[in-house]
Formats: sequence, C-alpha cells, structure tokens
Amino acid sequence: MTDLQTALAGETPPLVTPFDDDGAVDHDALASVVEHVESGGVDGLFPCGTTGEFASLTAAEQTATVETVVDASDEAPVVAGISAPAIDDAVARAEAAADAGADAVVATPPYFHTSGDPAGVEAFFAAVADRSPLPLLLYNIPVYVGSSIDPTTAASLASREDVLAVKDSSGDLDYTLDLVRETPEEFLVLQGYDTLLLPGLRTGLDGGVNALANVVPEVFDAILDDPHGETARQASDAIAPLFDVCGEHGFASVAKAGLVQRGVIESDAVRPPLTAVPDDEYDAVGAAIENAFDAI
Repeated sequence: MTDLQTALAGETPPLVTPFDDDGAVDHDALASVVEHVESGGVDGLFPCGTTGEFASLTAAEQTATVETVVDASDEAPVVAGISAPAIDDAVARAEAAADAGADAVVATPPYFHTSGDPAGVEAFFAAVADRSPLPLLLYNIPVYVGSSIDPTTAASLASREDVLAVKDSSGDLDYTLDLVRETPEEFLVLQGYDTLLLPGLRTGLDGGVNALANVVPEVFDAILDDPHGETARQASDAIAPLFDVCGEHGFASVAKAGLVQRGVIESDAVRPPLTAVPDDEYDAVGAAIENAFDAI
C-alpha cells in the first residue's frame, strides 16, 4: 500500500466548511477543525464532501477550502471533493485540487442526468480519471445521485491504477460487502455510514469516511484502533444517538453544532437550503456527545 492508501484505511472525516457571520467561508475556523480532528487521531482529511456543503460552494470557494486544509494539515493526506455532473467541471476541480496540494480527489456519479445503464457511469468515471492529475476515489451516495454504483462497475474501475477506493454512503451493508467481494484486495472499500463502520470493519471493509468524526474523532479512533475489541463495540453503540440527531437535522448542521459545543468553531451557520440545529435541540446534541465519550 502507498502512504495514501494506508491513511485511507483509517478514518478520513468529510470536513465541515465553517461560515462566518456574513456567510463567507471562515478559513481560520476551518483550520481549527483540521487541528481538532488531527489531534483526535484521524488519518486523512476530506474537504468539499457532502458534510462540507460542496454543492453550496462556488468553484473558487472549493479551491480555497482545499488550500486551507492542505496548509493546515500536519501530516494527514488530503482527498478533495470534485463532484460535478459535467466531466469538464469535475476535471477542472481536480486540476485546481492538484494545484492546491491535495493528494487525491473524490467524485460522485453525475447527478440529475442519471442513467439506468452502468456503462454510462463507468464512462463518466473513466473520463474523469483519464484527465485528472490525481488518483480518484469513487463516492457512492444514492440518496443524492439517484442510484448506486453497480458493483461490477466498481470492479471494472478498480482495475485501473488511478482509481484507489470507493466510499459507500448507501447505508446498505449487503451492497457494501458486494463491493468487497467484487473488487481486488488492494482496492479500498470505505464505510461512509457512521453506524455501519464497525460491522463493516468486522466483515472486510478497510476504513471509514464519517461525518461525526468531525465532532468526536477520538471515538472513531477507538473504533479503528481495535475493531474486534469491546471498546470498539461500545463506541459504535454510543455514536448511534448522535447519528439519530443527524437524521433529523442533517449531518453538516449537527456536526457544526457539535463543534460549537466542543469549542472548536464559533458559528454553526449553514447555507440554505440547510438550516442550523434549533436552539432547543442543542441539549440533545450535547448529551449525545457526552454519551459517545462515555464509551471510551
């Protein structure tokens, strides 16, 4: 494995993108988030993912966000989100990420114009990989894209040296295990559904890309440290209440609320159409964070 692959076989949080009171990206706060998660034991950094509200950022803001994460990172490699439905836009974002110092890029299948033919998705990824200056991670998130990446498509793309891994946020462990069975051993299958990280690791997955690792990276570090141990089981059970709050209010909103409560950032602002966690729900977030820490 390369150093990048070794890092990805740990925990790589999809970082939140903090905003200031005027709605602009708060780069100082973003640097604080990077310091927080690195000190909590994460192995990689993923700016401009779903939790990072990439779809609400301009291309220039995405590039600046990646630059900040690269500059703020101590040792953790950076995998930058480049998702876009147009191939040229995804490639342009990959080129900008490379110029910013990222180590790899992450892309979903094209959204809105979806296709029932897996060949179309494979052609999209192959075209992006052919032109990207950085290696590519596939990102399966059917709730927003409309369909899952077919396991045979993932297996075909996995034969390429420039396609390293797939992040699966489907929440369907059977599907994720199909990816494990269909793809080569050196190809990484990463769990993006937080409460399925531990069962995934125990059944052959390689690592995690989990939103709540923004808030409680120490808990995810405990899970990755010894997945077959009792502490990992307790930690996995303990993140479930916080995950449930995310289901109600959204991962970016809850992650930012948790980071405010932990004193990492000052503002929980999100961009429309997302909304911040209501004030009367803050206690529930705080209690869920304490519950998670009690497990370790």
